[in-house]
Amino acid sequence: ATCYEIDPTRSIEPARRLLGMDWSGIFGHDGWAVYDKFTAATHQQCFAHLLRRCESLIESGTGGALAFPRAVKSLLLKAFEVRNRYREGKVSAHGLKVMAGRLTMQMSELVRPVKTHAANERFAKFLENHLDDLFTFLRHPGADATNWRGEQAIRPAVVNRKVWGGNRTEAGAKAQSILMSVMRTCTQRLADPFAFLQHQLTSRTPLTLPLPIVAR
Repeated sequence: ATCYEIDPTRSIEPARRLLGMDWSGIFGHDGWAVYDKFTAATHQQCFAHLLRRCESLIESGTGGALAFPRAVKSLLLKAFEVRNRYREGKVSAHGLKVMAGRLTMQMSELVRPVKTHAANERFAKFLENHLDDLFTFLRHPGADATNWRGEQAIRPAVVNRKVWGGNRTEAGAKAQSILMSVMRTCTQRLADPFAFLQHQLTSRTPLTLPLPIVAR
C-alpha cells in the first residue's frame, strides 16, 4: 500500500501520524534525520543514495581523497554480490548474517580514522552513526537495499503536486492525498482504481482490495 500525504512542513508529523513512533517494522529510507527518531524500527539506509554520494566524492575528489569513497563503494557493492549469491542458492541465510557482521566491521574500521578531506569526514561520520543500518537487507533476507520502491510509488503524486494538482489549498491537498493514495494502492494490488472509487462512492457495501500476491 502507498499512503501519500501533502504537508506544508518537512517535519516528522506525517510519518508519526501514519506509523506511530513505536512502529517496529523494517524502515528503508534515505539519510533524512527525521527517520532516526523511529527508534523501535529496524532501519536500512538506501544503498542508491549512498552509492551516489560515493560517486559524487569520487568525481569531485583528487589524489588521496579518492581512496575513501572508492573503498566505501567497494564494500557496498560487495554486499550486493553476497545478496545475489544468496538468491542463486550459493549462500545460506546464516551466511548472509555472517557476511553482514563482517562487512559492518570492515566499514567501521574504514570510517573511524579522521579524514583530512572535509566532505569525506562528513560522509564517514554519517556512516559511523548508521553502521547498524547499512546491511539490514543481509540480516533480513527479502528486505530492500534501497528505497526505490517507495520513491517510485509516490513519484506520480509528487509530479502532480509540483504542477499544482489542486494542493495550494488545504482542502485540495487533502483531496489529492486521499485520491492518490487510493489510486496508487489499487495499482499495486492489480485493481482498477476508477472502478474501485466508483464502487466506494455508489455502493452501500464497501469493497475490499485484494491482498498483493507475494512471490515465493
